[in-house]
Amino acid sequence: MLLNLMQNIGIFYYWTWFIWPFVFVIALVYAITSLVKDEKASMKPSIVASIVLLIILTGLSDLG
Repeated sequence: MLLNLMQNIGIFYYWTWFIWPFVFVIALVYAITSLVKDEKASMKPSIVASIVLLIILTGLSDLG
């Protein structure tokens, strides 16, 4: 079941590969800047960045 999910994420990545690097960098920069500025920063941008990184790595691992 998990391998089937990863395969579907990989297929989704193939069709939208050009979006994910930009989304990852923007989410990561926003997470870092919000952590530096505020003491009570939200972890939502960090979670978004980690999910986007999961999508990118899943898509790249299905290439082989």
